[in-house]
Amino acid sequence: MWFELQPVEIDFLDVAPRRWVAKARLQAPRDAVWGAFADPSTWRHWFPDVLEASYPGSTPPHGVGTRRFSHVGRQYYEETMLAWDEGVRWAYRIDRTTLPISTAHVECTEFEDDGTGTRLRWTLAAKPRMMLQLTGPFMEGTLQRLLARATRNLDRYLDM
Repeated sequence: MWFELQPVEIDFLDVAPRRWVAKARLQAPRDAVWGAFADPSTWRHWFPDVLEASYPGSTPPHGVGTRRFSHVGRQYYEETMLAWDEGVRWAYRIDRTTLPISTAHVECTEFEDDGTGTRLRWTLAAKPRMMLQLTGPFMEGTLQRLLARATRNLDRYLDM
């Protein structure tokens, strides 16, 4: 069963009822990290529980407005890219999902150089449904652990 979400825009990051932020540092340089984020075929190799991700029906170059599909664990997501500032910012909203956690949802990852590595800032902005409201107090720690695991995996993947 699919659940439709509100079609919010990038400014939802500033006005969402709930926001959580996680940060991490990678050894890999920013252009390599950006490349892995922008190429959905790599996600299954480094982001926990991602089984598939793609830009269905879209040919490069991808950017704002591109539709993305992802299969994570037992959930499916259809998303629209809201920001595609190469090497700097990558953001999307969830348009519909099989997991009813929010009525509106935007995720944004920001990239910056940190010596020879990359610093990431991952912001999740949501208008939560009951399930997410109940887990809200634990969400930032959960996101931080997830991002730490994903970035360790991505550093290993990019080092191959």
